[in-house]
Amino acid sequence: MINEQAIDWEAIRCFVAVARRGSLSEAADELSMSIPTISRRIDGLETQLALKLLQRGPRGARLTEAGHAILQVAEPGARQLSQIARRARALQEGPNLPSVRISATESVIADVLAPRLDRLRAQDPSISIDLEVSNDIANLNAGRTDVAIRMVRPAEETLIARRLPVIRLGLFASPDYLKGKDLDRLVLSDEHLVWLDRQYGEIAENIWLKAQGLEASIRFSSSSVRALLNAAVAGVGIAPLPAFAARKAGLMEVQHRAMPERQPWLVFHRDTKTNPRLQLVRDWIVTCFKEEIVEP
Repeated sequence: MINEQAIDWEAIRCFVAVARRGSLSEAADELSMSIPTISRRIDGLETQLALKLLQRGPRGARLTEAGHAILQVAEPGARQLSQIARRARALQEGPNLPSVRISATESVIADVLAPRLDRLRAQDPSISIDLEVSNDIANLNAGRTDVAIRMVRPAEETLIARRLPVIRLGLFASPDYLKGKDLDRLVLSDEHLVWLDRQYGEIAENIWLKAQGLEASIRFSSSSVRALLNAAVAGVGIAPLPAFAARKAGLMEVQHRAMPERQPWLVFHRDTKTNPRLQLVRDWIVTCFKEEIVEP
């Protein structure tokens, strides 16, 4: 007989995180717990329910048939639990308010938001901001991030996503690299490309690269957009970069086949929609994008 009152809801939260991420280590990062702690919690939950929920191995964790069934009812409950922290943050008042954590890609943090922090402080001198470089929506779901800027619109019903100005991508290189080259006759397969590494998977830039048959032309790759930009400035090769950042760095655009555009989304929880402090921050982010991203 299962005692409903004795169910460990923290274990439920661990189980949902592992099921969503497919990995104990990634779930541990999301929940700020150790892997052994999460493992013990799930072991206890499986014992309590007398069910095997996960098959765990060196390549990750996958749901069993029973695990899929339990996840359907556990996930909504885990979302409600995570909303407690967000609701508490939204209700806090007084002089010692916590920092507002904004999560975004490296180029957005470094080139769009950080240079304009003084304007936000001018509107509210008491406000503190944490800028986090991340592409992960999990921290927003866990209540550790207040506002996120993502390149894919999230599907969660608890999140609100507002469209930001489109980020145009292009192929850019330094004037020194392009010196003496006929740009109208440039053959990319004969050039040196610097590109995002494979950890990003099937993002638009990598899909475009494969479609053009240019994978063999990569001479340098990195998970850092800033590293690609600096490599292009140094004359290493041609890089796919946000146009606003590349032009600011003095790079020249290689007019070739059109690159895909990136559609950023301003994402936040419904619980914080009417919070005036967070609304101020969201309005500031929109203004930053309009000033930096929109091309004349």
